[in-house]
Amino acid sequence: MEHLEFLNLSDTAVKELHPSIENLVALRELDLSSCENLEVVSDYLFRLTSLQELNLHYCSKFQNFPEISEVMEHLEFLNLSGTAVKELHPSIENLVAIRKLDLSCCNLEVVSDYLFRLTSLQELNLSSTKIKSLPASIKQAAQLSRLCLRYCWSLESLPELPPLLQHLEADVCTSLKTVSSSSTAITQGWEEYIFSRGLHEKHIFSYCPKLDENARSNIMGDAQLRIMRMAIASSKFKEDKIEEAYDSYYADQSNQYKEFFGKRSLVAISCWGYEIPDWFSHQSEGSSIKIMLPRDWFSTDFLGFALSLVLGHGHRHWSVDITCKYNFKTSNGESHEVNHPLSNLRGNIGIDSREVFVWWYNNVFEEVVEGAQSPAAFYKLVTEVNVDFNLAYQRPLPVRVGVEVEKCGICLLYGKDAEMIKLRAL
Repeated sequence: MEHLEFLNLSDTAVKELHPSIENLVALRELDLSSCENLEVVSDYLFRLTSLQELNLHYCSKFQNFPEISEVMEHLEFLNLSGTAVKELHPSIENLVAIRKLDLSCCNLEVVSDYLFRLTSLQELNLSSTKIKSLPASIKQAAQLSRLCLRYCWSLESLPELPPLLQHLEADVCTSLKTVSSSSTAITQGWEEYIFSRGLHEKHIFSYCPKLDENARSNIMGDAQLRIMRMAIASSKFKEDKIEEAYDSYYADQSNQYKEFFGKRSLVAISCWGYEIPDWFSHQSEGSSIKIMLPRDWFSTDFLGFALSLVLGHGHRHWSVDITCKYNFKTSNGESHEVNHPLSNLRGNIGIDSREVFVWWYNNVFEEVVEGAQSPAAFYKLVTEVNVDFNLAYQRPLPVRVGVEVEKCGICLLYGKDAEMIKLRAL
């Protein structure tokens, strides 16, 4: 069968594959998910040189990952979630093209260095495993952009992370105590940070109740660097897009603007804790804050507002939408209101706990202001801003057990401060 490219054997009673599967020389995708009787996958499976995707999800009796005797130049996705695999053979390094590796809900206890020698690896899911730590070599995983560690209840520490890691999900890691600062990696990779890799960057440490003070400080210190890096990259990307638009025909210009301005870049960080990070220059109790803006605040290197909240939770299961309402006022009495959705937050955490959230968005100041020649012309006249944070429940909860904003903060960001912030972090 020289032309068969897709083979789906999911939910069958197959116990093992016949060696003749090697004859499927054109096979690109093999789905063995939910084959609960499958115990052995022999190494001949990894002689399928055209294979791009291999799905062994919930093959609950599959325990021993075989040796990969030959270099697999095309396998990009390997799903071992829900299997009984405890460790990976060192020959996994032969998966030279692997981009996505799912090991969630395995019996995995040890993550060895060779896993992070996979130079093409972009997404790694270790959620609901028994791992206690990650090796320091993870910093060398240059392409890793997404790491999932949700419900790793045995995880106790995290080392310095790769410079281009954009998504980290470490929520409900109930034993996590220490988190190393990644400031060195972030600043060293500053110039290599490519905005087009993705518009969103999220690092979530929700319900990690054992995080010590140093860990929380490292997480929020890194948050400032991540926000500045994204804000500067976003600003440069915007300038490049505008220049590109001017160089094109006018008929295409509006489409290019829509393509860029229709997208919203953001950085969102959450962490178990009780205080607004100290780098927020304006802080207030409750859900609103008013600040007087300095003269010439809306300058050419202004990068926007960073926002922070401390939420108190009185219920184990909650889901809320957070909206930020800005009211900008000028010295001559004009005003303009902007309602900006921040995020949808869901929680499943202990009663009477606290959590700190930090955000940055790129397009708050790009909305057209009625009566003004341009948004910039209006904001240059603004002297104060009132910011209110509003919560809307996704599903009804008893009045006595809800979620409330206990503290809030705002920080004005400027490009000229980037070098100082980087030096201070180092």
